[in-house]
Amino acid sequence: MKFLLAISSSKYSGPTLKAGAMIAQAFNAELNVVYVGAKHKGLQEGPLNLSRGNLAKWNIYHPGIEVLAWAFKELQQICPENDELKLAEFNPEHIKQEHNRLKVILPTTVGCKVELTLREGELIQELRDELHLDNYALTIIGGSQGKRHMAHDLIQYLPSSIFIARGMKLNKKYKLLLLVDDSEATKRSIRFGVEIAKTEKWDVQTLTVSKTKRFGTGYSGAAKQAKAYLDKHDIPIEQFFLTGDPVTTFVDFAGDDHIIIMGASTANPLKKLFFGSKPIKTLERTTGPILIVK
Repeated sequence: MKFLLAISSSKYSGPTLKAGAMIAQAFNAELNVVYVGAKHKGLQEGPLNLSRGNLAKWNIYHPGIEVLAWAFKELQQICPENDELKLAEFNPEHIKQEHNRLKVILPTTVGCKVELTLREGELIQELRDELHLDNYALTIIGGSQGKRHMAHDLIQYLPSSIFIARGMKLNKKYKLLLLVDDSEATKRSIRFGVEIAKTEKWDVQTLTVSKTKRFGTGYSGAAKQAKAYLDKHDIPIEQFFLTGDPVTTFVDFAGDDHIIIMGASTANPLKKLFFGSKPIKTLERTTGPILIVK
């Protein structure tokens, strides 16, 4: 399993990097840390036309490489049990250009499960291009990218599941809030939640919301299946059934001490563009971390 982690700077991406490392450890996944920046003035002659030779000639380092160097050092501290990563060496002159991107090669290590990538251009498009190069299960991105004008594009155009580390504090013990309905994506979101709960030992709650006081067989059956699956993995849960507007109820219940986990919508893309969907609207309105599973 492989995850993609997008960072923007050493100043703002610390919580996102730590959250991504934590989730990757929970799934024993490989982690590709990617920096997507604007076109660098030294690279205007062509797309990422940067090499070991002209780095030495120009005596400059691309600002994105500096951010990746920071991320590498942070990961060595975050993952002290990763002996291969501990022995790796970061050298900004050890780079490889491929697929309109730069990969920083980490000499002296095998199996550290960390890659470092530099891209330039528009964020969503560059992440999408990177996702199409490999079979990524999850994209992890900072909270500022969950703003209203980007919520639709993140969910609609990125083919992987998406974790938005909005306002996440790694020293805080969160509760996992699994949003349960009768959609097929709910089953996948429950599986994601189980893996995180087993590693982090966080409390788990499920929430099923109906617009009326009646909970049909689909919703009630899905809640029973969720409980059975969590019981199978010896994870205790609390289950809640509330009535009201789904998105408002999700956001109010979650507050800032839950990580919301929900399945992606399968509605028609054009309909989602004009009318939104529960995942898009929840992402727009929540103030805490949210994982949307595809």
